[in-house]
Amino acid sequence: MQLRLMYGALVVWVGMASLASFVTATVREPKVNFYFNNSLISIIDLKEGEEKQVTFYINDLPSQVFGDLLIKDESDGYLNHLMIAPSKISLNTSINKAEDEVSENGIFEGSFNVTGRFLGFTNIKMVLIGGSDNELIVGKPMLVKVQRGERVLDKIFIHVVIALVIVVYINMGCAIDLKVIKDTLRHPVAPAIGLFSQYLFMPLISYAIGYGIFYDTPEMWLGLFLTGCSPGGGGSNMWTYLLGGSLDLSVTMTFISTVGAFAALPLWVYALARTIFHDGHFSQLPYKNIAMLVVGLVLPLSIGLLIKRWSQRGADVLKRLLKPISIIFIIFIMTFGVYANFYIFAFFNWRVAVAGVLLPWLGFLFGAVASLVCRRNVEELIAISIETGVQNTGLSIGILKVALKEYAPLGDITIVIPIAVATMTPIPLTIAYIIKRILACTMKSRKLEFGHLYNTRNDTPMSASNSNTPLQ
Repeated sequence: MQLRLMYGALVVWVGMASLASFVTATVREPKVNFYFNNSLISIIDLKEGEEKQVTFYINDLPSQVFGDLLIKDESDGYLNHLMIAPSKISLNTSINKAEDEVSENGIFEGSFNVTGRFLGFTNIKMVLIGGSDNELIVGKPMLVKVQRGERVLDKIFIHVVIALVIVVYINMGCAIDLKVIKDTLRHPVAPAIGLFSQYLFMPLISYAIGYGIFYDTPEMWLGLFLTGCSPGGGGSNMWTYLLGGSLDLSVTMTFISTVGAFAALPLWVYALARTIFHDGHFSQLPYKNIAMLVVGLVLPLSIGLLIKRWSQRGADVLKRLLKPISIIFIIFIMTFGVYANFYIFAFFNWRVAVAGVLLPWLGFLFGAVASLVCRRNVEELIAISIETGVQNTGLSIGILKVALKEYAPLGDITIVIPIAVATMTPIPLTIAYIIKRILACTMKSRKLEFGHLYNTRNDTPMSASNSNTPLQ
């Protein structure tokens, strides 16, 4: 009995070994070479909408090959990065008139067209399906990079934003008071709080959030850190004005933080950026873009100040238009801006959303707490809080594209972080503005309802000291 069991086990072992050797002999990985414009390539580089014809040669095929050669796009998840045509080529050595055929030395030549559909990385894999539906992996996967294509929609969005920003800042120039700004600079406690919050707290908290959420994806961590190192955004001035903060302080802080970016931004980048993404290119920071931000702030504000000096009536009209134009600008960014960059939401996940919420909202909170500790008034508290939380995401996007240019389209994918921050930033501000408007309407209706109780001269409630009615 034991002899039979041992003999059976030996037979099974020999059978399995034979099967393994058969599979090993059957499943082969012949060498595949890809060519474009008669040049050997190791990576297929495309832009969205671009089509290329790729020729391939397969060596070391068996002398008799029958089946279908499948050309597969290995895109992850629901993202289809490529369109391949044809995606299937028939192999049949018995048909000598075939356009693509196997020669006597085992080399097969064929071609296919590949079109970039969506931004990202993927692989092309060739699989030979035999007559019994067995798969033979023909070669190692070929890396394909699909980069962001230029679109008319992007250009329209950028030009409209630039035009609206210029108009808004001209109107702000009509609303600000140079005397208040000079007094602020003489006693720069509030700007110092803002500068401390902007260039100490925000870079450190962005680094910490990135370490906790994106430790295994350093490119996303880098995107969050660079966003936290950026100066205050232009939207901060509009939100400060809409929420009743000090516009003079807000404009002053925006100017100081933008000029300060020439020193603070490279300092933080050189100190910590390489600890996140060691191979990034951080030597070419966009100083030209920072300079353009300064010019784009000072020039339209100066135009507004000149209008105010030479035509007070015209300045008053533009000042009244500041609020509706600011609202139009914010609505445009939150609607058309989201639509123009809607592609990037394909890379959204819970970690991106959490990072987009934490960075600006913690900035708002820290700015408010720092203002309370330093006993600033409500108007300055609003300005400092908003200036801390609202980042210039456009600048961080530019830095990311330069730093990761050798890893394209990684830079275009990583901008999902500053876009997430820009998307989440207006949420608490919008809620605060709605609450402010509701309270204002409520107070106005109460004032109308109980108007007979108010002194029409100074708008204060009637009391024993100002009432003409003798007390009973």
